[in-house]
Amino acid sequence: MGSAAKNGLTEVASEWSEESRAAALAQLSRVLESHHFRSSKRCSHFLRYVVEHTVNSGHPEPLKERTLGIEIFGRNALYDTAQDPVVRTTAGEVRKRLAQYYLESDTASEIRIALPAGGYVPEIHFTPVVPAASVPQPIALAPAPVGAMSAPVPAIRERAFKWRPLAAGVALAIVAVAAVMAAVQLRTTNLERFWSPFVQAPGPVIIVLGQPKTYLFELKTQDRLDHLFESGGNTAGASGADGDSDSIAPVETARLESIPLREVVPSWERHLSIGDVMVFSRISSLLVQKGQKVELHGVRDTSLANLRGKPSVLVGAFNNQWNLGLTGELRFYFEDDGDHANYVRDRKNPGANDWKVMNTWPRPHPPTDYAIVSRVVNSTTEQTVVSIAGITGFGTQAAGEFLTNEAYFTEALKNAPPDWKKKNMQVVLGTKVMSGAAGPPQVLAVEFW
Repeated sequence: MGSAAKNGLTEVASEWSEESRAAALAQLSRVLESHHFRSSKRCSHFLRYVVEHTVNSGHPEPLKERTLGIEIFGRNALYDTAQDPVVRTTAGEVRKRLAQYYLESDTASEIRIALPAGGYVPEIHFTPVVPAASVPQPIALAPAPVGAMSAPVPAIRERAFKWRPLAAGVALAIVAVAAVMAAVQLRTTNLERFWSPFVQAPGPVIIVLGQPKTYLFELKTQDRLDHLFESGGNTAGASGADGDSDSIAPVETARLESIPLREVVPSWERHLSIGDVMVFSRISSLLVQKGQKVELHGVRDTSLANLRGKPSVLVGAFNNQWNLGLTGELRFYFEDDGDHANYVRDRKNPGANDWKVMNTWPRPHPPTDYAIVSRVVNSTTEQTVVSIAGITGFGTQAAGEFLTNEAYFTEALKNAPPDWKKKNMQVVLGTKVMSGAAGPPQVLAVEFW
Protein backbone atom coordinates (compact mmCIF):
# COMPACT_ATOMS: atom_id res chain seq x y z
CA MET A 1 0.00 0.00 0.00
CA GLY A 2 1.32 3.39 -0.95
CA SER A 3 -0.34 6.80 -0.71
CA ALA A 4 -2.75 7.49 2.10
CA ALA A 5 -5.59 9.97 2.53
CA LYS A 6 -4.46 12.52 5.14
CA ASN A 7 -7.53 12.20 7.28
CA GLY A 8 -6.25 9.71 9.81
CA LEU A 9 -9.13 7.35 9.08
CA THR A 10 -8.52 5.38 5.91
CA GLU A 11 -5.73 4.49 3.57
CA VAL A 12 -6.29 4.19 -0.19
CA ALA A 13 -4.12 1.68 -1.95
CA SER A 14 -2.29 2.84 -5.08
CA GLU A 15 0.70 0.50 -4.94
CA TRP A 16 -0.06 -3.10 -4.12
CA SER A 17 1.81 -5.59 -2.01
CA GLU A 18 0.83 -9.24 -1.98
CA GLU A 19 -0.79 -8.77 1.42
CA SER A 20 -2.87 -5.75 0.39
CA ARG A 21 -3.88 -7.43 -2.87
CA ALA A 22 -5.02 -10.56 -1.03
CA ALA A 23 -6.92 -8.48 1.54
CA ALA A 24 -8.71 -6.46 -1.16
CA LEU A 25 -9.76 -9.58 -3.08
CA ALA A 26 -10.95 -11.22 0.13
CA GLN A 27 -13.11 -8.15 0.85
CA LEU A 28 -14.46 -8.29 -2.72
CA SER A 29 -15.55 -11.89 -2.14
CA ARG A 30 -17.18 -10.88 1.16
CA VAL A 31 -19.16 -8.10 -0.54
CA LEU A 32 -20.22 -10.31 -3.47
CA GLU A 33 -21.46 -12.99 -1.08
CA SER A 34 -23.78 -10.50 0.66
CA HIS A 35 -27.47 -10.47 -0.20
CA HIS A 36 -27.02 -7.03 -1.79
CA PHE A 37 -25.05 -8.56 -4.69
CA ARG A 38 -26.20 -12.18 -4.74
CA SER A 39 -29.50 -11.00 -6.16
CA SER A 40 -27.90 -9.29 -9.19
CA LYS A 41 -25.49 -11.17 -11.45
CA ARG A 42 -25.01 -8.08 -13.58
CA CYS A 43 -23.88 -5.93 -10.62
CA SER A 44 -21.71 -8.77 -9.28
CA HIS A 45 -19.93 -9.27 -12.61
CA PHE A 46 -19.39 -5.52 -12.94
CA LEU A 47 -17.93 -5.07 -9.45
CA ARG A 48 -15.73 -8.16 -9.73
CA TYR A 49 -14.32 -7.01 -13.08
CA VAL A 50 -13.43 -3.43 -12.07
CA VAL A 51 -11.95 -4.41 -8.69
CA GLU A 52 -9.87 -7.31 -10.07
CA HIS A 53 -8.68 -5.12 -12.93
CA THR A 54 -7.53 -2.40 -10.53
CA VAL A 55 -5.95 -4.77 -8.01
CA ASN A 56 -4.24 -7.10 -10.46
CA SER A 57 -2.98 -4.38 -12.79
CA GLY A 58 -1.03 -2.82 -9.91
CA HIS A 59 -2.21 0.71 -10.65
CA PRO A 60 -5.60 2.32 -11.32
CA GLU A 61 -5.68 2.42 -15.12
CA PRO A 62 -8.62 4.30 -16.64
CA LEU A 63 -11.56 2.06 -17.49
CA LYS A 64 -13.54 3.21 -20.50
CA GLU A 65 -17.29 2.76 -20.80
CA ARG A 66 -16.94 1.03 -24.20
CA THR A 67 -14.32 -1.38 -22.85
CA LEU A 68 -16.59 -2.37 -19.97
CA GLY A 69 -19.54 -2.81 -22.31
CA ILE A 70 -17.51 -5.18 -24.48
CA GLU A 71 -15.73 -7.10 -21.72
CA ILE A 72 -18.58 -7.45 -19.21
CA PHE A 73 -21.79 -7.28 -21.23
CA GLY A 74 -20.65 -8.75 -24.54
CA ARG A 75 -21.43 -5.70 -26.66
CA ASN A 76 -19.77 -5.44 -30.07
CA ALA A 77 -16.81 -3.13 -30.54
CA LEU A 78 -18.85 -0.50 -32.42
CA TYR A 79 -21.90 -0.33 -30.17
CA ASP A 80 -23.38 3.12 -29.46
CA THR A 81 -22.82 3.97 -25.80
CA ALA A 82 -25.27 6.88 -26.02
CA GLN A 83 -28.10 4.57 -27.08
CA ASP A 84 -27.10 1.68 -24.81
CA PRO A 85 -26.32 3.01 -21.29
CA VAL A 86 -25.91 -0.44 -19.72
CA VAL A 87 -22.50 0.46 -18.21
CA ARG A 88 -23.68 3.74 -16.67
CA THR A 89 -26.89 2.30 -15.24
CA THR A 90 -25.10 -0.73 -13.82
CA ALA A 91 -22.42 1.47 -12.23
CA GLY A 92 -25.14 3.54 -10.54
CA GLU A 93 -26.80 0.38 -9.24
CA VAL A 94 -23.45 -0.93 -7.95
CA ARG A 95 -22.87 2.35 -6.07
CA LYS A 96 -26.31 2.03 -4.48
CA ARG A 97 -25.71 -1.59 -3.42
CA LEU A 98 -22.28 -0.76 -2.00
CA ALA A 99 -23.83 2.07 0.03
CA GLN A 100 -26.46 -0.31 1.38
CA TYR A 101 -23.84 -2.93 2.24
CA TYR A 102 -21.68 -0.51 4.22
CA LEU A 103 -24.68 0.90 6.10
CA GLU A 104 -24.62 -2.30 8.13
CA SER A 105 -23.04 -1.74 11.53
CA ASP A 106 -20.94 -4.90 11.44
CA THR A 107 -18.99 -3.65 8.41
CA ALA A 108 -17.37 -0.73 10.25
CA SER A 109 -13.99 -2.48 10.55
CA GLU A 110 -13.97 -3.91 7.03
CA ILE A 111 -11.96 -2.72 4.05
CA ARG A 112 -14.16 -0.28 2.12
CA ILE A 113 -14.65 -0.62 -1.63
CA ALA A 114 -15.99 2.54 -3.29
CA LEU A 115 -16.87 3.41 -6.89
CA PRO A 116 -16.61 7.22 -7.14
CA ALA A 117 -19.17 8.97 -9.31
CA GLY A 118 -18.03 9.98 -12.77
CA GLY A 119 -15.66 7.04 -13.32
CA TYR A 120 -15.29 3.29 -13.20
CA VAL A 121 -12.02 2.87 -11.28
CA PRO A 122 -12.80 1.66 -7.74
CA GLU A 123 -11.07 2.92 -4.62
CA ILE A 124 -10.00 0.44 -1.93
CA HIS A 125 -9.85 2.03 1.51
CA PHE A 126 -7.88 0.18 4.19
CA THR A 127 -8.35 0.76 7.92
CA PRO A 128 -4.96 1.97 9.17
CA VAL A 129 -3.03 -0.06 11.73
CA VAL A 130 -1.29 1.95 14.42
CA PRO A 131 2.45 1.18 14.22
CA ALA A 132 3.83 -0.55 17.28
CA ALA A 133 6.40 2.17 17.75
CA SER A 134 3.65 4.76 18.21
CA VAL A 135 1.90 2.87 21.00
CA PRO A 136 2.90 4.35 24.38
CA GLN A 137 5.07 1.94 26.34
CA PRO A 138 5.28 1.65 30.15
CA ILE A 139 8.09 3.72 31.61
CA ALA A 140 10.68 1.58 33.39
CA LEU A 141 12.12 3.22 36.49
CA ALA A 142 15.78 2.49 37.23
CA PRO A 143 16.31 1.14 40.77
CA ALA A 144 17.79 3.66 43.16
CA PRO A 145 21.03 2.91 45.00
CA VAL A 146 20.46 0.93 48.17
CA GLY A 147 22.05 3.57 50.35
CA ALA A 148 19.74 6.30 49.10
CA MET A 149 16.42 4.51 49.80
CA SER A 150 15.81 5.62 53.39
CA ALA A 151 15.16 9.33 52.71
CA PRO A 152 13.09 9.22 49.46
CA VAL A 153 10.77 6.39 50.53
CA PRO A 154 8.25 8.53 52.49
CA ALA A 155 8.00 11.04 49.64
CA ILE A 156 7.41 8.30 47.09
CA ARG A 157 4.76 6.68 49.26
CA GLU A 158 3.06 10.01 49.91
CA ARG A 159 3.01 10.77 46.17
CA ALA A 160 1.56 7.35 45.41
CA PHE A 161 -1.04 7.80 48.12
CA LYS A 162 -2.15 11.11 46.64
CA TRP A 163 -2.40 9.70 43.10
CA ARG A 164 -4.44 6.63 43.97
CA PRO A 165 -7.68 8.52 44.77
CA LEU A 166 -7.19 10.63 41.63
CA ALA A 167 -6.72 7.54 39.45
CA ALA A 168 -9.75 5.93 41.02
CA GLY A 169 -11.78 9.08 40.37
CA VAL A 170 -10.70 9.16 36.72
CA ALA A 171 -11.66 5.50 36.34
CA LEU A 172 -15.08 6.13 37.89
CA ALA A 173 -15.60 9.14 35.61
CA ILE A 174 -14.79 7.03 32.56
CA VAL A 175 -17.23 4.34 33.67
CA ALA A 176 -19.90 6.99 34.29
CA VAL A 177 -19.41 8.54 30.84
CA ALA A 178 -19.61 5.09 29.24
CA ALA A 179 -22.82 4.38 31.13
CA VAL A 180 -24.35 7.67 30.01
CA MET A 181 -23.39 7.00 26.38
CA ALA A 182 -24.88 3.51 26.58
CA ALA A 183 -28.08 4.95 28.03
CA VAL A 184 -28.26 7.52 25.23
CA GLN A 185 -27.85 4.72 22.69
CA LEU A 186 -30.67 2.78 24.31
CA ARG A 187 -32.91 5.87 24.22
CA THR A 188 -32.47 6.35 20.46
CA THR A 189 -35.96 6.55 19.00
CA ASN A 190 -37.25 4.85 15.87
CA LEU A 191 -37.69 8.25 14.24
CA GLU A 192 -34.02 9.07 14.92
CA ARG A 193 -33.03 5.75 13.33
CA PHE A 194 -35.09 6.63 10.26
CA TRP A 195 -33.38 10.02 9.86
CA SER A 196 -29.87 8.83 10.81
CA PRO A 197 -28.51 8.81 7.18
CA PHE A 198 -29.45 12.51 6.98
CA VAL A 199 -28.19 13.53 10.41
CA GLN A 200 -24.86 11.76 9.84
CA ALA A 201 -24.32 13.15 6.33
CA PRO A 202 -21.26 15.43 6.05
CA GLY A 203 -22.98 18.10 3.98
CA PRO A 204 -26.33 19.89 4.06
CA VAL A 205 -29.63 18.12 3.37
CA ILE A 206 -31.45 19.36 0.27
CA ILE A 207 -35.21 19.87 0.76
CA VAL A 208 -37.06 20.33 -2.55
CA LEU A 209 -40.59 21.72 -2.41
CA GLY A 210 -43.13 21.30 -5.18
CA GLN A 211 -44.34 24.39 -7.00
CA PRO A 212 -47.88 24.67 -8.40
CA LYS A 213 -48.54 26.08 -11.85
CA THR A 214 -49.91 29.51 -11.00
CA TYR A 215 -50.81 32.38 -13.31
CA LEU A 216 -50.97 36.16 -13.02
CA PHE A 217 -53.06 38.59 -15.03
CA GLU A 218 -52.42 42.03 -16.37
CA LEU A 219 -53.81 44.72 -14.08
CA LYS A 220 -56.79 45.61 -16.27
CA THR A 221 -57.73 41.93 -16.57
CA GLN A 222 -57.44 41.45 -12.81
CA ASP A 223 -59.78 44.41 -12.25
CA ARG A 224 -62.34 42.80 -14.58
CA LEU A 225 -62.03 39.47 -12.77
CA ASP A 226 -62.43 41.11 -9.37
CA HIS A 227 -65.60 42.82 -10.57
CA LEU A 228 -66.88 39.58 -12.09
CA PHE A 229 -66.44 37.58 -8.90
CA GLU A 230 -67.79 40.34 -6.67
CA SER A 231 -70.88 40.65 -8.81
CA GLY A 232 -71.53 36.94 -8.31
CA GLY A 233 -71.32 37.34 -4.54
CA ASN A 234 -68.40 34.90 -4.28
CA THR A 235 -64.64 35.02 -4.02
CA ALA A 236 -62.22 32.91 -5.96
CA GLY A 237 -58.60 32.02 -5.73
CA ALA A 238 -56.14 31.56 -8.55
CA SER A 239 -54.08 28.48 -7.90
CA GLY A 240 -52.51 25.42 -9.41
CA ALA A 241 -53.50 21.81 -8.95
CA ASP A 242 -52.14 21.41 -5.44
CA GLY A 243 -55.53 21.90 -3.81
CA ASP A 244 -54.60 24.53 -1.21
CA SER A 245 -56.77 27.53 -2.15
CA ASP A 246 -60.50 28.19 -2.10
CA SER A 247 -62.68 26.75 -4.83
CA ILE A 248 -63.49 28.85 -7.89
CA ALA A 249 -67.13 29.84 -7.64
CA PRO A 250 -69.46 29.36 -10.62
CA VAL A 251 -69.30 32.48 -12.79
CA GLU A 252 -70.07 33.44 -16.33
CA THR A 253 -67.83 31.02 -18.21
CA ALA A 254 -68.15 32.88 -21.50
CA ARG A 255 -66.83 36.07 -19.97
CA LEU A 256 -63.86 34.20 -18.46
CA GLU A 257 -63.07 32.57 -21.78
CA SER A 258 -62.99 35.99 -23.43
CA ILE A 259 -59.75 36.92 -21.63
CA PRO A 260 -56.96 37.12 -24.26
CA LEU A 261 -54.17 34.58 -23.72
CA ARG A 262 -51.55 37.33 -23.95
CA GLU A 263 -52.95 38.83 -20.72
CA VAL A 264 -52.35 35.58 -18.79
CA VAL A 265 -48.80 35.38 -17.43
CA PRO A 266 -47.37 32.04 -16.18
CA SER A 267 -45.77 32.40 -12.76
CA TRP A 268 -44.68 28.81 -12.15
CA GLU A 269 -41.37 29.53 -10.43
CA ARG A 270 -42.55 32.14 -7.94
CA HIS A 271 -45.00 30.39 -5.60
CA LEU A 272 -45.04 27.57 -3.06
CA SER A 273 -47.89 25.61 -1.51
CA ILE A 274 -48.50 26.61 2.11
CA GLY A 275 -48.94 22.91 3.00
CA ASP A 276 -45.52 22.07 1.56
CA VAL A 277 -43.97 24.97 3.46
CA MET A 278 -45.48 23.62 6.70
CA VAL A 279 -43.84 20.26 5.99
CA PHE A 280 -40.53 22.01 5.32
CA SER A 281 -40.81 23.76 8.68
CA ARG A 282 -41.34 20.44 10.48
CA ILE A 283 -38.53 18.53 8.76
CA SER A 284 -35.98 21.35 8.85
CA SER A 285 -36.62 21.94 12.57
CA LEU A 286 -36.07 18.24 13.29
CA LEU A 287 -32.78 18.13 11.36
CA VAL A 288 -31.45 21.45 12.70
CA GLN A 289 -32.09 20.26 16.27
CA LYS A 290 -29.81 17.30 15.48
CA GLY A 291 -27.05 19.65 14.26
CA GLN A 292 -27.61 19.20 10.52
CA LYS A 293 -27.84 22.03 7.98
CA VAL A 294 -30.60 22.23 5.36
CA GLU A 295 -30.98 23.96 2.00
CA LEU A 296 -34.39 24.94 0.61
CA HIS A 297 -34.96 24.53 -3.13
CA GLY A 298 -38.02 24.95 -5.32
CA VAL A 299 -38.54 22.13 -7.78
CA ARG A 300 -38.25 24.46 -10.77
CA ASP A 301 -34.76 25.67 -9.89
CA THR A 302 -33.44 22.23 -8.89
CA SER A 303 -31.12 20.26 -11.18
CA LEU A 304 -29.60 16.81 -10.90
CA ALA A 305 -26.31 18.51 -10.02
CA ASN A 306 -28.01 19.92 -6.89
CA LEU A 307 -29.12 16.44 -5.80
CA ARG A 308 -26.19 14.19 -6.68
CA GLY A 309 -24.08 13.19 -3.71
CA LYS A 310 -26.38 14.86 -1.17
CA PRO A 311 -29.25 13.36 0.83
CA SER A 312 -32.52 14.97 -0.23
CA VAL A 313 -36.11 15.31 0.94
CA LEU A 314 -38.71 15.71 -1.82
CA VAL A 315 -42.00 17.30 -0.75
CA GLY A 316 -45.18 17.09 -2.85
CA ALA A 317 -46.39 14.69 -5.56
CA PHE A 318 -48.07 16.09 -8.67
CA ASN A 319 -46.42 19.49 -8.18
CA ASN A 320 -42.94 17.96 -7.76
CA GLN A 321 -41.58 16.26 -10.87
CA TRP A 322 -38.37 15.23 -9.09
CA ASN A 323 -40.46 13.21 -6.68
CA LEU A 324 -42.46 11.47 -9.40
CA GLY A 325 -39.28 10.80 -11.39
CA LEU A 326 -37.07 9.43 -8.59
CA THR A 327 -39.71 7.32 -6.81
CA GLY A 328 -42.10 6.47 -9.65
CA GLU A 329 -40.68 2.97 -10.16
CA LEU A 330 -41.23 1.85 -6.56
CA ARG A 331 -44.02 -0.47 -5.39
CA PHE A 332 -46.36 2.34 -4.30
CA TYR A 333 -46.71 5.24 -6.74
CA PHE A 334 -49.05 8.04 -7.85
CA GLU A 335 -51.26 8.02 -10.92
CA ASP A 336 -53.40 10.67 -12.58
CA ASP A 337 -55.96 8.98 -14.83
CA GLY A 338 -56.74 12.22 -16.65
CA ASP A 339 -60.44 11.83 -15.81
CA HIS A 340 -60.80 13.81 -12.57
CA ALA A 341 -59.28 11.09 -10.36
CA ASN A 342 -55.87 10.65 -8.73
CA TYR A 343 -54.65 7.41 -7.18
CA VAL A 344 -52.03 5.84 -4.94
CA ARG A 345 -51.32 2.58 -6.77
CA ASP A 346 -49.80 -0.73 -5.62
CA ARG A 347 -47.83 -2.71 -8.22
CA LYS A 348 -48.51 -5.91 -6.25
CA ASN A 349 -52.26 -5.27 -6.42
CA PRO A 350 -52.76 -3.33 -9.67
CA GLY A 351 -56.53 -3.77 -9.78
CA ALA A 352 -57.22 -2.05 -6.45
CA ASN A 353 -58.85 1.40 -6.57
CA ASP A 354 -59.36 2.06 -2.87
CA TRP A 355 -56.78 4.83 -2.49
CA LYS A 356 -58.17 7.52 -4.76
CA VAL A 357 -59.33 11.13 -4.60
CA MET A 358 -61.93 12.31 -7.11
CA ASN A 359 -62.17 15.79 -8.59
CA THR A 360 -59.05 17.19 -6.93
CA TRP A 361 -59.41 20.37 -8.98
CA PRO A 362 -61.10 22.78 -8.72
CA ARG A 363 -62.67 21.31 -5.52
CA PRO A 364 -59.66 20.97 -3.23
CA HIS A 365 -61.31 19.65 -0.04
CA PRO A 366 -61.66 15.87 -0.40
CA PRO A 367 -63.14 13.96 2.55
CA THR A 368 -60.12 11.63 2.56
CA ASP A 369 -56.60 12.02 1.20
CA TYR A 370 -53.77 9.53 0.70
CA ALA A 371 -49.98 9.89 0.85
CA ILE A 372 -46.79 7.93 0.29
CA VAL A 373 -43.68 8.20 2.44
CA SER A 374 -40.54 6.61 0.97
CA ARG A 375 -36.92 6.31 2.10
CA VAL A 376 -34.65 4.76 -0.54
CA VAL A 377 -31.02 4.77 -1.61
CA ASN A 378 -31.40 6.16 -5.12
CA SER A 379 -29.05 5.08 -7.91
CA THR A 380 -29.43 8.37 -9.81
CA THR A 381 -28.48 10.71 -6.95
CA GLU A 382 -26.31 8.01 -5.26
CA GLN A 383 -27.71 9.10 -1.92
CA THR A 384 -30.64 8.48 0.39
CA VAL A 385 -33.87 10.14 -0.75
CA VAL A 386 -36.96 10.68 1.40
CA SER A 387 -40.27 11.36 -0.36
CA ILE A 388 -43.13 13.09 1.49
CA ALA A 389 -46.11 13.35 -0.84
CA GLY A 390 -49.90 13.31 -0.81
CA ILE A 391 -52.44 13.31 -3.62
CA THR A 392 -53.37 16.80 -2.42
CA GLY A 393 -51.72 19.14 0.04
CA PHE A 394 -53.64 17.59 2.94
CA GLY A 395 -52.01 14.21 2.39
CA THR A 396 -48.60 15.86 2.19
CA GLN A 397 -49.19 17.61 5.51
CA ALA A 398 -50.25 14.34 7.15
CA ALA A 399 -47.11 12.64 5.80
CA GLY A 400 -44.95 15.43 7.22
CA GLU A 401 -46.60 14.95 10.62
CA PHE A 402 -46.01 11.19 10.37
CA LEU A 403 -42.24 11.71 9.89
CA THR A 404 -41.87 14.08 12.83
CA ASN A 405 -44.05 12.31 15.42
CA GLU A 406 -42.61 9.21 17.12
CA ALA A 407 -46.01 7.74 18.02
CA TYR A 408 -47.36 7.95 14.47
CA PHE A 409 -44.13 6.66 12.94
CA THR A 410 -43.84 3.66 15.26
CA GLU A 411 -47.24 2.43 14.01
CA ALA A 412 -45.54 1.57 10.71
CA LEU A 413 -42.99 -0.72 12.44
CA LYS A 414 -45.36 -3.26 14.00
CA ASN A 415 -44.29 -5.97 11.54
CA ALA A 416 -40.94 -4.48 10.52
CA PRO A 417 -37.85 -6.72 10.24
CA PRO A 418 -35.23 -6.26 13.02
CA ASP A 419 -32.82 -4.55 10.61
CA TRP A 420 -35.43 -2.23 9.10
CA LYS A 421 -33.27 0.86 9.64
CA LYS A 422 -30.77 -0.48 7.06
CA LYS A 423 -33.46 -1.13 4.46
CA ASN A 424 -35.43 0.89 1.95
CA MET A 425 -39.02 1.45 3.00
CA GLN A 426 -42.37 2.80 1.81
CA VAL A 427 -45.48 3.62 3.83
CA VAL A 428 -48.97 4.40 2.47
CA LEU A 429 -50.98 6.74 4.68
CA GLY A 430 -54.59 7.87 4.80
CA THR A 431 -56.00 10.95 6.48
CA LYS A 432 -59.46 12.40 7.03
CA VAL A 433 -59.98 16.01 5.92
CA MET A 434 -62.34 18.14 7.96
CA SER A 435 -62.87 21.90 8.15
CA GLY A 436 -60.02 22.48 5.75
CA ALA A 437 -57.44 20.57 7.85
CA ALA A 438 -55.83 17.13 7.68
CA GLY A 439 -56.48 14.70 10.50
CA PRO A 440 -53.98 12.24 12.03
CA PRO A 441 -52.10 9.99 9.56
CA GLN A 442 -53.27 6.35 9.47
CA VAL A 443 -50.88 3.62 8.28
CA LEU A 444 -52.48 1.58 5.45
CA ALA A 445 -49.56 -0.40 3.99
CA VAL A 446 -45.80 -0.81 4.55
CA GLU A 447 -43.02 -2.32 2.44
CA PHE A 448 -39.36 -3.01 3.38
CA TRP A 449 -36.64 -4.28 1.06
